[in-house]
Amino acid sequence: MLFSFCACARQNVNSTEPQTSGTTVSTTAAPPVWQRQKDSPQNQGVDPAVLNDVHETFDSFPLLSSVIVRNGYIVDEYYKDGYDENSVFVLNSASKSVTSALIGIAVDMGLIESVDVPISTYFPQVLENGGYWAEITIRHLLTHTSGIDMSDTADWYDWRSSANWVQYILDRSVTSRPGTVFNYSTGNTHLLSAILQQASGMTLEEFGKRYLFDPMEMNSASVSADAQGISDGGNGVSKNIYDMAKFGMLYLNGGEWQGSQLVSQDWVTQSTTVQFERDSGSADYGYQWWVRTFGDHDYPAYFAQGHAGQYIFVVPDLQLVIAMTSNYEGATSIYWRMVNQIVNACSE
Repeated sequence: MLFSFCACARQNVNSTEPQTSGTTVSTTAAPPVWQRQKDSPQNQGVDPAVLNDVHETFDSFPLLSSVIVRNGYIVDEYYKDGYDENSVFVLNSASKSVTSALIGIAVDMGLIESVDVPISTYFPQVLENGGYWAEITIRHLLTHTSGIDMSDTADWYDWRSSANWVQYILDRSVTSRPGTVFNYSTGNTHLLSAILQQASGMTLEEFGKRYLFDPMEMNSASVSADAQGISDGGNGVSKNIYDMAKFGMLYLNGGEWQGSQLVSQDWVTQSTTVQFERDSGSADYGYQWWVRTFGDHDYPAYFAQGHAGQYIFVVPDLQLVIAMTSNYEGATSIYWRMVNQIVNACSE
C-alpha cells in the first residue's frame, strides 16, 4: 500500500475535498502513488462527527498538531495557531521507534549480525565489570530489559549533564539478569545508537539520512548528538507532523515505501509484536515500540510515544495512522481516550 498526502494544511478542520478520481478507496484497493492529496473522512469510512468531537478535545489542552491517515489518505488535520505542516517538533522518546527501524536496517544489511549479539562485542570493557554485563545483548537494549541500573526519572539530569553519556551508562551496575525485568531507560537506546555508529561507520543521523530519511523524502528529519558526536537516538529525533505520519505508514506497509523495501517485513513484525509483557501500565513492549489494543473491538495496535505528548499510532486492521504533537505534561489517558474515539469512528 502506498501513501498520499495533502498539499495544504488547514487550522482545526477535517479534510473535505474529494479525491481526484471521485471514487472511494477501500482497505483492499491500492491508493494512488504519492500525489500529496487528501480525501473526506466519509469517503474513507471515518465518522466526521466524531472527528469534530475530537477537535473539541484538541482545543481544550495543548495539543499542537495532528494528522489522521486512513487507507493512505489524510482525512483530518489540526494545527494550533502558530503551527502548520512545516513545524518541526522534537519527538522525545518517540525517537526510540525510529532508532529501532535503523537498527533493523543494519541487521538486514548484515552490519549487525543479529539482536542476540552481546553488547560486549562493541564495548569489550564491560567484561571487566563482571556480573551480568556479559549477558546483555542488543535484544535486551531494544526491549529495555538490560538490567542496567538507570532510569529516566532518578538519573536523567545527572546523565544528560555528564561529560560522556556512553561512559556514564557503562559505569552503572547491572542489578537484574538481562531479559527478566522491564526498566525503561533512554540509556538503553543511546547504547543502540553507539552500536550502530560502530557497526556502520556513520552516526545514526547519517545512517538514517542515507537509508530512511532521504528515501522517504523526510526533509524535516534531524537528530541531535551528545558531546562525543553520538546521535541521541533515544530522545533527539526531530520531524514535522507529515514526516511522523509517513513513518507510521512505512510500518503499516510492512517496511515498504513507494516500491522499495526500506525495512524488512520480519523486522517490522518483530518490532511491533509483544517482546516483553509488563505487569503494570497500559501497554506492553516490542522493539522500542509500545503495543496494546484500542477501540471497542480491541484492535491490535502499536505506537511510538514521547514525553509531553508526541505520538505515532498505527492500527493495521483499520489501515489507520494517527500522528500527534503536544506540549502537555498531564495524564496520558487523554490520548488513549481520543484514539479510542477515532478507532471507533472507523468502519471496517
